[in-house]
Amino acid sequence: MAVLSACSHAGLVDEGLRYFRLLTRFYNVAPDQEIYGCVVDLLGRAGRVKEAYQLIENIPFKPDECIWVALLGACKAHKQPSIGKLAASRMLEMKPNRAGTYVLLSNFFAAEGNWTGVACLRKLMRGIKNKKEAGMSWIELKNQVYSFVVGGEFVSSNEQIVEVLEVLITHMKDFGYTLGLDCFVHDQENEV
Repeated sequence: MAVLSACSHAGLVDEGLRYFRLLTRFYNVAPDQEIYGCVVDLLGRAGRVKEAYQLIENIPFKPDECIWVALLGACKAHKQPSIGKLAASRMLEMKPNRAGTYVLLSNFFAAEGNWTGVACLRKLMRGIKNKKEAGMSWIELKNQVYSFVVGGEFVSSNEQIVEVLEVLITHMKDFGYTLGLDCFVHDQENEV
């Protein structure tokens, strides 16, 4: 798995596929969910989304959620909405009562501009009983840790944190950093 993951992150797709074939053919090792997930990620990161989907269709067992998440991420990154919808429907079949699955799928639809799909998922999310945990971040300033909840108000008497964040944002903009809208996560946690 480490070798396949390294190949994936380094963009060494052909080498990764060679190692996968060696694993199955030469060493006679039957790949498990995690190995197949690594290969789907390997192909998906390289934009070979259709090939990744074909691999999933030929797995000798039922693919788990991690495999579908890897494919969904590739579909989002490489703008493959038709395969993305297939991955999304498979994930919903597997985890129909898990709020995080709905949020993940909604973010995919939002990135594609599919607001009808987002609205449909919102409606479905209202019907499930469990809620997704709010995302949280931390920052340490002068040996004190401050936490932030996604979509929450900043609560602190120490305005230095806000000032530091504003300075960082200004520096990033000065160096030409721009945030693409496809990077935004559609926040639904308050709507569930």
